[in-house]
Amino acid sequence: MAAMTIFHCRQTDSFLSRTNPLAKLIALISYSVLISMTDCWLSLFLSTIPFIIIIAIRIPLKEYIKESIFFILIAVVMFIAEFFNTEDGLSALSASASFLSIVAASMILMDMTMPDDLSRSLGSALSHVAGHYAYSVATVIEITMAMIPVITDSVVSLHEARIARGERFIVHPFKSLCQLTECILSDLLDKAEIYIDALYSRGYDAAIRRECAPYRLTDWVIIAACLGFVLTAFVLENIQLD
Repeated sequence: MAAMTIFHCRQTDSFLSRTNPLAKLIALISYSVLISMTDCWLSLFLSTIPFIIIIAIRIPLKEYIKESIFFILIAVVMFIAEFFNTEDGLSALSASASFLSIVAASMILMDMTMPDDLSRSLGSALSHVAGHYAYSVATVIEITMAMIPVITDSVVSLHEARIARGERFIVHPFKSLCQLTECILSDLLDKAEIYIDALYSRGYDAAIRRECAPYRLTDWVIIAACLGFVLTAFVLENIQLD
């Protein structure tokens, strides 16, 4: 069975791969906030940034587009709904483009970041506030990120298996969808149980302190720049409201 390309981390030697995971997470959150606050024209401009990065880091764009049909369909629905609600084509285009760009930015994060690296960096940062509970929260995030590619692979594998056996979804779409959903849930529960058993067998402790990736000067520059952009956007918005 073919595995999905999206939501899988690639081991590459690039600037983004070497950047601290927490800096990348802050950049993603800041970008999402900024693109949600800006006007239509600036939002359209900002929405091009993730796609430029995707081309620059040579993500397999053809496979990503093929495997992102679900998100593209949602963007189309958002465009139609926004257009009929506001009767403004530019606003509708901006909304759908912003959604796709945030999805693309999230894909870049997962493509360039191992879940355990992000968990260690996030847990270390939050531990100054929440103590050892921060590592438990970070572990939940790590397991969630690790399960996303498992979910996508299970959906594709089971769907291809049913097609290979000659099943035609168009004949009984509702029945086929229910059966496929049942198979997917059963497969995911089995894989989740195996994943948990593997963690317990290694004596994994979610609350234990773990060393995080080191911070470099470029990481601090990225964090400061992102927080500065967000703060500036909030200040400018409040000035305009006044």
